[in-house]
This record gives sequence, structure tokens and C-alpha cells, in this order.
Amino acid sequence: MSITKDKVSGLWKVDVRVGKYGRRYRKTCTTKRECIEYIDFLKAKYQEGKPWKAEAADNRRLTELIDIWYKAKGCDLSDGEPRKRLLLAMADILDNPIARALTIKDFHEYKNIKKAGSATDKPIADKTVNNHLGYLRAMYNTLIKSKDIRYRNPLEEAEMIKTQQPELAYLTNDQIKTLLFHIDTGCSNPHVGLITRLCLSTGARWGEVESRQLYHFKDYRVQYSNTKGKRIRSIPVDSQLFDEISAHLKVYKRFESSIGAFRRALKRSGIQLPKGQASHVLRHTFASHFMMNGGNILVLQKILGHSDIAMTMRYAKFDPEHLKDATRLNPLSSQLCNLHTSDKYANKAVGHFLDTSTNSPIPQP
Repeated sequence: MSITKDKVSGLWKVDVRVGKYGRRYRKTCTTKRECIEYIDFLKAKYQEGKPWKAEAADNRRLTELIDIWYKAKGCDLSDGEPRKRLLLAMADILDNPIARALTIKDFHEYKNIKKAGSATDKPIADKTVNNHLGYLRAMYNTLIKSKDIRYRNPLEEAEMIKTQQPELAYLTNDQIKTLLFHIDTGCSNPHVGLITRLCLSTGARWGEVESRQLYHFKDYRVQYSNTKGKRIRSIPVDSQLFDEISAHLKVYKRFESSIGAFRRALKRSGIQLPKGQASHVLRHTFASHFMMNGGNILVLQKILGHSDIAMTMRYAKFDPEHLKDATRLNPLSSQLCNLHTSDKYANKAVGHFLDTSTNSPIPQP
């Protein structure tokens, strides 16, 4: 029995005979671990008295697996079609390799190409690289579960790039007033003001609000469907805003695309935001103010429609009580407490306290 690594291709080769006079098996694998699992599999079959005829090598190309994945899983995803186009573009840059022979090194070369950019494509950010790796890895995992492929995920051990946590910008009360002023006085678009107010009132994404029609508004609540998390949310709306929206949609039937008008109003307002944040700042503003005003983090999770509480916990820092113990339980605070106490009793021992405004002693009875 031998397991060797080809120095040229980087692939692992196993050569094993099961039993003293048994059949000899040879196989090429992407990892040493896969070789060991293959040997264990052959031994188990031999113990059962069922000699195993090795399957033919799976030489399907990456694009073939992408098509199989799309029919099995991708077509059911809300972003399935654009994700398929992205995967096919990745396969093209990778020269459409044999799918089982794809290596982590191959992906690193793809990463370097995309991060460098070209005359036609802008360089992509680290977070986008991580997304691409996640999409490709998820495709392999789906096909493994469905038994369409019978080898390990070649990108299973590929590491994500550690990225800086994005800044969660939000608008202050004064900035909200400024933004609404520029929308109300400078926009000819009749929808943008109500969409902005509804985003601020319910924490919804711009696209979720923009797709609402009159029948989504009932009993002073708005229903959000076809959401990113695929969950229906029903959120209460202030009665005055609800009446304004209802009257508006009775005339216009539905909201129309207004993101361009919003961005222009935001620019006129002079409000500076981190790169990549525009309408999404409204959602952050709702969540931040919700927690600053004493809201419950679990209620916020339901309002925002997060499937994972970890996403919502980003806003916990805005709770007035969040990390408040840091000022009370740190090691320096105990030293300061002891210092203040000793000073108090020292002053009392000499029959006076100090007047902190004049730093002069106050006689004590």
C-alpha cells in the first residue's frame, strides 16, 4: 500500500491491494485524507466479502456541475440566476477545470486576478472574494448531499479573508430632519418622501418598501413579503403615515423606482456616509434608534427579519445599558473607589470636608 503526492499536479495517488491475494486498486485524489478514506472503504467491503470494483474517474468539467447544481438547487434561490452567471464566469477565468481536480491554489489565482482588476473590470473587495468562495464551496456541498458527486469538496479547507467589520452608520435626529427637508423641497419624484419615511418607521430595506402596493397596507400595518430572508413580516405603522400612504397608493396604485431621487437628495443634504451606504442607512438608523430608546433585541430581530440573532446583535451596542458595567467593574474603578473613600475619612478625621468648588475646608459639627 502506498500513498504518494504528485509534485507536478499536486494530486495524491493511492496504490493498494486489499487482502493477501486480493485485487489491486489505484486512485487519484485531491487530498491525502480522501486517499485514506478510500482505503478504509475498500477494507470495509473486503470484510463484508464484497469485492469493490472502482468507479470510473469523474472527469466532468466545472461548468457541467454548475448546470447540475442550478437545476437541483439554484433555480429555487431568489438570486439563483445571477449566481449561476457568476459561477460560470468564475469557471471561465479558471479555464473550466475538471471539477474534482480544482485546488485551493487555483482559487488563489482567481482571487489575485479579480483583486487586480482589468481594463473592463474594477478590482473586487475582500468581502466579495469571500462571497465568491462561499458560492463555489456551497455548490460542491449541495452536489455532495445529492450524491451527484462522490468526492470531497476540493475547497473545503480554503480560508476566507479576514475583513474589517463594516461601520454601521446611522442618522441623528438632526440629520433625519435635514434629509427629509431636502427630499420634501427638492424632489419632483412623488414617491421618495413616503418610501424614506416608511423605511425609517419600519426598518425595512428600500427594495422591500418600493415593491409595496395598496393591498399590503391593512389595519395600520404593512406586510413585507418576498423578502431576503423569505419570511413574511407584518409591522405596525404610525396612523398619520399610514393614512398618507394609503391615500397616495389609491392615486398611484404602487410606488415607482425612486432610489436615484433619494441619492440625489442625500447628496444635496451634505450628510457624509461610509462608502457603499446610501438607502441602507435608513435601516441602520431605525435599528440604532430602536435600541437607544430601550428596545428589546429579540423584538428587533423579528422586525428586521434576521434569521440569525448574530446579525441583530450588531445593534446591541446602542442599548444605553450595553457594556455599562465596563465603567463599574474595571480594575481602575476599584482603585478610584478606595482612593475616594480614604480621602473622605482622612478629611473627616481632621474634622472637615473639602468644598470641591473652592477647595476649602467645611467645618463639621
